[in-house]
Amino acid sequence: MKDKKLSIPAIAVRNLKAKKSRTIFMMFFVILMSATFFFSTILMKNLEMGIENTTERMGADIIVVPREGTENMRESLFAGKPCTLFFQRDWEEAVGNLQDVERVSSQLYIATLSASCCDQAVQMIAIDPKTDFVVTPWLENRELSELKEGEVIIGTDIDAEIGDTITFYGIDFKVAGKLESTGMGYDNSVFLTFETAYKLKDSAIAEEHFPVGDIESLISLIMVDTKEEMVESVGFLKTAIKDALDNGESVKAFTADELMSSISDQVRKLSGYGNILTNLLIVSTALALISIFVITVNERKYEFGILYTLGAKKSQMTSIILSEALIISLGGGVIGVAGAYYLVNTFKNMISTKLDIPYFSMDLELSLPIAGICILIAVITGIIAVVCSAWKISKGEAYRLIRESE
Repeated sequence: MKDKKLSIPAIAVRNLKAKKSRTIFMMFFVILMSATFFFSTILMKNLEMGIENTTERMGADIIVVPREGTENMRESLFAGKPCTLFFQRDWEEAVGNLQDVERVSSQLYIATLSASCCDQAVQMIAIDPKTDFVVTPWLENRELSELKEGEVIIGTDIDAEIGDTITFYGIDFKVAGKLESTGMGYDNSVFLTFETAYKLKDSAIAEEHFPVGDIESLISLIMVDTKEEMVESVGFLKTAIKDALDNGESVKAFTADELMSSISDQVRKLSGYGNILTNLLIVSTALALISIFVITVNERKYEFGILYTLGAKKSQMTSIILSEALIISLGGGVIGVAGAYYLVNTFKNMISTKLDIPYFSMDLELSLPIAGICILIAVITGIIAVVCSAWKISKGEAYRLIRESE
């Protein structure tokens, strides 16, 4: 019977099986590196996409907000943290009368409470469907019915369904529609008309927390759409708006990008720190694998010397070592990425809540390219780690390898 010839990959697999503890130890480093790299990359990507998503959905050339409530407004729009902000409604008319303004629309932001008077702590956003050019068209594109008095449309994170009654400040509202996930603060928001919001005047509880008696003369922000020829000159219009409204003492005017700029800066800083830690982890993993492979090759000098004397070529010996490294790095990379994907996808809602990340997608369209990059880096790291050891063996003579091992 003819003996079956072993291929180089088969020999590499047998060698790894013979030293299971060493193999598992080396693979652990690769798994840790690839899992950490995958998690940090997917996290940063989701943060960036969340900011882009929020900015795109703003739908206005300029947003005018109270100066003291700028940070609260950012957090409400990006992460859905409820806030209550007010300034005078007559400022909307002042902005609308400016020469280069095409149209304006105001919104009213009221935070509900985590108390018995409210079903949930959410962001109430009152809009005027007659003038609104930001939220209303977006709702219509989703075939949601026009808001009537006493009705609300809720975000996807709110625990209620169409037809339910939801209570805020002791006042009941009918749920007329529910949004799909938007990846921004709207997921934790309730949309209603100004007329419906004015029902809060009947709530003694609401009166304890904000001036419901003057609610009809209050707004929280002004959305401004500029004339087409002025799109490139919004800076001049922002200055004109501030001059028209108390010389900018009480309000600030932003473009959507500027409003989200501080969050973008924080994400960039966090991404920078994450990249530094990831690179340190990659270098540490490479150094650990290099050390282990060097030690392993030194221990196997006798084995390699015997193989040389039996006719094995140096290129074959190098190929065996490279195959072992590829198996460890590829296997560790795949296991690390697959494990990280499973854990992150399973606990993504908890991660999103704990880290205040409104947009957290694990779609394959996003995850697969990142997974491929992580596995490629794991393989490259493994190859780099084994190059030194393979070169040392390829330069050695058979008798010297055998004598050095004695």
